[in-house]
Amino acid sequence: MNAQRWEDIESLFHGALARPPLERASFLEERCAGDDELKLEATSLLEAYLEAADFIEEPAIAEDAQLLLGDGALDKTDHEIGPYRIIERLGGGGMGEVYLAEDTRLGRLVALKLLPPYFASDDNRLRRFQSEARAASALNHPNILTIYEVGESDSNHFIATEFIEGQTISDLIRERKLSLEEILKIIEQIASALSVAHAAGIVHRDIKPENIMVRPDGFIKILDFGIAKLLETEPLGTSRGVEGSHSQTEHGLLLGTVFYMSPEQARGLKVDERTDIWSLGVVLYQMLTGRLPFHAPTNMDTVVAILSREPAGLSEAAKDHYSRAPYLQLIVDKCLAKDVSGRYQSLGELLDDIEKCLPGSGALLAAKKRTRYAWIAGVLLILAITAVALPLLYRRYSSSSPAVAQTVRHAKPYKQMSEREQLDFVAAEELHISNMMSRREEKLNDDAVRLLKTYVDYYVSKTEAMSGVYERAQPLVPVIARSFAAQKVPVVIGIYLPVIESGYRTCYVSDHGATGLFQMLPGTAERYGLPRREMCDLEKMSPVAAHYIADRMAELGEDANSVTLVLLSYNRGDEWVRDTLRQLRGTEGYERSFWALFANEQTREKMFPDNDTAYVPSFFAAAIIGENPEVFGLHTRPLSSLAKLPD
Repeated sequence: MNAQRWEDIESLFHGALARPPLERASFLEERCAGDDELKLEATSLLEAYLEAADFIEEPAIAEDAQLLLGDGALDKTDHEIGPYRIIERLGGGGMGEVYLAEDTRLGRLVALKLLPPYFASDDNRLRRFQSEARAASALNHPNILTIYEVGESDSNHFIATEFIEGQTISDLIRERKLSLEEILKIIEQIASALSVAHAAGIVHRDIKPENIMVRPDGFIKILDFGIAKLLETEPLGTSRGVEGSHSQTEHGLLLGTVFYMSPEQARGLKVDERTDIWSLGVVLYQMLTGRLPFHAPTNMDTVVAILSREPAGLSEAAKDHYSRAPYLQLIVDKCLAKDVSGRYQSLGELLDDIEKCLPGSGALLAAKKRTRYAWIAGVLLILAITAVALPLLYRRYSSSSPAVAQTVRHAKPYKQMSEREQLDFVAAEELHISNMMSRREEKLNDDAVRLLKTYVDYYVSKTEAMSGVYERAQPLVPVIARSFAAQKVPVVIGIYLPVIESGYRTCYVSDHGATGLFQMLPGTAERYGLPRREMCDLEKMSPVAAHYIADRMAELGEDANSVTLVLLSYNRGDEWVRDTLRQLRGTEGYERSFWALFANEQTREKMFPDNDTAYVPSFFAAAIIGENPEVFGLHTRPLSSLAKLPD
């Protein structure tokens, strides 16, 4: 191709890129004036630019067109990139080439992604890549591909990730191997993983079947956060609208795979979490029907379809296989609402609706429908009785059994209670949490209740920050619950320790070097067989934390009172607790309980620094709020309801 011809193509490319997506086809048609070859070359270059998107906000087309139109990848088999020995090529794209490699230090297989040479040609682009890659690597979720390392060796910039064996969703769609239950389980896992990314302020922006791997055991992994973008941080108290948390690209630049782009993404506008919900809706539609909802001969025509057309309904393609197709249609329609305000506003909302389609839920919904009119006539009578009985029951908090306390614990919002009501509520809820650990009948004394209320009030004063903690916890609770149940440790301990330890930040590192969701010291984790480098892996960390707690319970006791000492030992150390108990043995009123130690003023003065006094009440305060989200104005579920333990 001569220089003049390239200049013509480049001029057309930049002219088309500067126009809105809907105007690009007509612009090229007019400017090419019958030169079909010129039009084809300019269109191909524009589409190559749009598809070369992973992590790249401004591919260096003008600097070296042959990088996009060249001869392909070099054979790097048996080469070494830093500590990685390349075994074979797995694939490639705009981001670069992907190889199966061996980490010679650890003897494990990895997927090694080598970035193209033009990627490192711009310092700002490289710094942005490194920042976003590190943010993505901090995402710790069992359904998100683990990034081991982001590095450079001999001018080769690379990303090393875990190597996953299995099939992509794209392969399964082609083979039509997916049942309805499998499809819904896949969507559940993807949504759970993305909700963690969104809570961390990261939008994926390229959800598609090729980026999602299904292992032979049905477990999915999202493979690529290649064009993931950090959301701008909002000040506390700012409500998110369409113009709220977002990421924005340069005007006219489209990132992502065109078939899965949201309308706002296709227009090059600001995007937020709801663009991932759109893409997930496209994937759901494709799994259900075997076809794309928006597809046209060229990328630009596809963009036009995304912006201006509605997809065909599910019924024709899905009716022979899925009895719940009408309800699925509502879910797909809400995912694919062109106006973001009509779309699901969070993945939690989508998950709620997906659960209604899972096996067993249909019968439940039908039963509810059949009985709706049977009880509606009696509801007024129930309300009338409740209006009389509830105040009487509420006054008896101090003598209620746990069952009664559970019945009345959602009487009114905490901030609307009087101080006496708040104290009664806290006392009843502490007993409720204790009974989730192990049966206990006696209530706390007044001093202990007032101490506990102090920490509840502290968290209430930070409702917005705490709301984020409980939202981050939602998708992680099932993994934690399984690990703690396997060690026969009360699940409530595993659920609420991360609230006060790490604020449910999966890879948080403290000033003392404590790491991960459960903030264990690396030396302690290594004694339980977990190396430092894996402490951010929730699936590996949770069993270790559960094992550690189980050992402390075996030593200190499993009853509800002793478990408070187990909690104290998690913060202060088991040796300190043992020494304290030895010193107190035989003293008047001695009990094996944190609350008893706290009640003993002499003990408190001698043995409890402020942080030790705070730890156990902080745990109970976090659990009280997490189990009563509506009372404290949180828009989450009680965390224990998410445990989903096996029968």
